[in-house]
Amino acid sequence: MALAYQEWLPSDGLRGTILTFWSVAGEGSSVPSPTILPDAYVEIVVNLGDSVTLLGPAFAGRQPARVVVGLLERAIPMRYGRQVRAFGIRLHPARAAGFLGVAAAHLANQLTRLGRLAPQCDARVAQWLRGDPQLESAQDRSALEALLEEPWRQSQGSDRLVVRAVDRLLGAEAPVTVVELARELGVTPRHLQRRFVATVGTAPKRLERLARFARTWQQATMGPVLGWAELAYANGYADQAHLVREFRAFGANPPTHLFTPEWYDKTTVRRTNAWSHEVRVVQSHRGGNDPPLTHRRRTPAPPAKGRHST
Repeated sequence: MALAYQEWLPSDGLRGTILTFWSVAGEGSSVPSPTILPDAYVEIVVNLGDSVTLLGPAFAGRQPARVVVGLLERAIPMRYGRQVRAFGIRLHPARAAGFLGVAAAHLANQLTRLGRLAPQCDARVAQWLRGDPQLESAQDRSALEALLEEPWRQSQGSDRLVVRAVDRLLGAEAPVTVVELARELGVTPRHLQRRFVATVGTAPKRLERLARFARTWQQATMGPVLGWAELAYANGYADQAHLVREFRAFGANPPTHLFTPEWYDKTTVRRTNAWSHEVRVVQSHRGGNDPPLTHRRRTPAPPAKGRHST
């Protein structure tokens, strides 16, 4: 049985803080080179299957059953058990700290047991799990969302200027400098940097780099890539060699070593197309009278061909 990964969007009431729910299930022992790759998000990950072993230099040993994966600086090799069954809650980088009730600094390059970091949130998830929920059940998904409404309300106090800055970076189709971003927001670069680090836990330049990297490797998971150079250029890299250097800089093997024909044979992936304009608009919702930000578009080379979610 292949390892199946799928995503679904939260209800309208939770959007803006919860970007995506996801689940992964199947037989995992034969999946080649499973790796947690850095991205631009904070996630709550709940393991309901066999234990998962982390093999990274900074994080090694058994992954906690309920864990918060912060904005990682390095990839983490891992080893699945035979039975894989897990789900995740992907949080907006500028609202994750408020949702969890912690300082943003606790989320930067951290992988922490949920009960230790955010005991109230952990208790809500544990309460839901006691009902033996089925991830495929719309009723059980709704019950989980109902339990997350209070943390969602906590997250609405996040710095709105930083929320807008993060939305701009997540939606950028070409690299954005801190100077450009600060100018669009009407503040100085130093002022933006200070508020951004306090709210997100990392600098805007770093988050932009993580977002671009994540957008690229997530596209690669959708199916065999026929042109790595085209995929690299479409996501703001100079060429394939530049993309390979970025994988190595984040502590990962080159993409052609991770996304092999065997990997595609053993996995199926269905995403909400988080890098697409349509879903990005949902994720970049702005309330009130906040003015829109200017987006600079990069004219991409023809995109790499591959399997698409349905």
